[in-house]
Amino acid sequence: MMTSLVTENDVGICRYLNSDNKGFKGRIKERYSDFNVTEIGLDGHQVSLVSQNDPKEETEKEQNKVPDVYEDLSEEVKKLISVQDFQNILKVVKGESDKHDINVEKMSKADRKAIHDICKIFNLESNTQTSSSGEKMIEMKKPSADKKVQNRGGINHGERGRSKAEKFLHFSLYKENMGTSELISQLAHSLRTKDKYFSFAGTKDRRGRTLQRVAVSLIKPESIEKAVARFKTEVAVGNYTYHPQGLRLGDLSGNHFEIAIKDVDTEGTRIDQIMNYFKENGFINYFGMQRFGTSEVPTHQIGLKILKRDLNGAVDLILLPREHQSAELKIALTSYAETKDAESAFKSLPYKMKNRIEAKLLNGIKSHHENDKVNAMKFIPSGVKQMYGHAYQSYIWNSLVSKRIEKYGTQVLEGDLVEDKSDKTYKSPGIRINVRKLKASELSDFTIYDIFLPLPGYAITLPDNEMKDFMMEMLKAEDLTLESFRSSIRDYDLPGGYRKILIKAQDVSWEVVKHKSLTDDIIHSKLELSKQTGPLREIGDAEGGMTSLIVRMSLVSSCYATMALREIMRVHTDVSSMKADVEEESEKEDQTANGEATNQDEKDANQNGEMSQNGDSKRKLEEKEGGDEEVKKQKVDA
Repeated sequence: MMTSLVTENDVGICRYLNSDNKGFKGRIKERYSDFNVTEIGLDGHQVSLVSQNDPKEETEKEQNKVPDVYEDLSEEVKKLISVQDFQNILKVVKGESDKHDINVEKMSKADRKAIHDICKIFNLESNTQTSSSGEKMIEMKKPSADKKVQNRGGINHGERGRSKAEKFLHFSLYKENMGTSELISQLAHSLRTKDKYFSFAGTKDRRGRTLQRVAVSLIKPESIEKAVARFKTEVAVGNYTYHPQGLRLGDLSGNHFEIAIKDVDTEGTRIDQIMNYFKENGFINYFGMQRFGTSEVPTHQIGLKILKRDLNGAVDLILLPREHQSAELKIALTSYAETKDAESAFKSLPYKMKNRIEAKLLNGIKSHHENDKVNAMKFIPSGVKQMYGHAYQSYIWNSLVSKRIEKYGTQVLEGDLVEDKSDKTYKSPGIRINVRKLKASELSDFTIYDIFLPLPGYAITLPDNEMKDFMMEMLKAEDLTLESFRSSIRDYDLPGGYRKILIKAQDVSWEVVKHKSLTDDIIHSKLELSKQTGPLREIGDAEGGMTSLIVRMSLVSSCYATMALREIMRVHTDVSSMKADVEEESEKEDQTANGEATNQDEKDANQNGEMSQNGDSKRKLEEKEGGDEEVKKQKVDA
């Protein structure tokens, strides 16, 4: 049985950017109201809960709103269409041209799909055609009135009598202390439909107050509001618009965070120095601990087994009994480890646990020959299987960037990789960026914020410097090459990718607040702001004895807020370290309490004892990748 939890060092997270920052202690997510997340849409604006207009008016505005300047397009869109393409598309939008064709012969399937999505930005329909020369082209033109709009997701239920352009109702969803999938499931049940008919751009944390966009097909706003009114938890909806399509995971540009770090042990001047450095310099763009799970077996070790074509080893790790598992699951997995009787182990699990990954895998094993692990693994959701390989890529990347920062700091090196903006055609399938190697004569033209490090895969370009050697040495130590990441099984096929070494948060601000208690709500929620009719409630208490820091920042969807907080506070974000910090703090509190008790009467000693038993210290660092992944909350008796 595994008993040691994964640490930051285990997954390559070893360095900090600000060497002068000595760090400070504070309490993260003491209450769910301390962690507020607002989704940022593809248009770059934060999601709003309130709209003053009718849903159909909003829809018409959105349908008529198209970019009119090439520079206003996102960088992702610019990579796919040229200035000339943009000008020709505008002619189609204005009715000056019937159609425009884009040559996609050399583009990957993912890039062609992205072109189709771009058409929706301009309210145009798109079709893949073959030119007279035999090349693939995507034709863009205004949608005809009698043509059926593409139905994303194949949803064909719900409200009738609405035009196909209004098939999907988009709305803003505010929730408190509830996971996105959990809430959607309950909402679907209340509406007597299925949760698969809902879609969203990213999952948001359970323990927090979050605001995001959600889409559902052919449901009235009135029905949504009646269903939400029956919730016992704090949930709100609003800002309705109609669209011809739903949402997909990734249909966002990032998230805006408002985070309360309570009971900090440092003064305002030092906080300003730390935060100013963070605002100007950013942080190391590590993959956070959520990427690797919070149990004793990190997901990247499972990914390594898969890359080595050792599915038996991967299955054994997934089903390995662990110290920090629930009692029912631990008993079932221990039974399987001793008897290899998957059917008996699966049946022993209660119904509420039948949807866990371990249960799905046990079901797969009992449904096939015990040696047929390939088909047994098919019982695990595709996204989870992909996650294992991605975790190993992330481990290599984290280790690579730690080595880079340790040896070279923020220095730009000859042979480093930067984005190649001259080529709009992606050279590698599944990789949405082209890179090139820096020449010695170009080093002064770039900064560390322009530099990418590769995630290992069969389709990447390697830097032409020591970073290449370090990556290849790590892979060689595990008997792997870049070709090891190629697989005929789609879920295990990893072309690779690129990630910036450092990242700067946007819209960074902070304030120090005095207040009385750890339970104080010191951030205005989006729901509170949406209901504002008069002066807002006052935050904090100037006479309070507690000092807390509120941090506000926006991060792109591929970044981890935990890694930003790690840089600010100079703390370790793995479960073991957080638990150790809390125990150390608690021990000091107990020693202080005991010392005071020896000089006081029996009544005071009893009161100190009661406080010690009830004063649970809580700490948690988590963030969405987005989506959005979670570190389990740790509770340690003070």
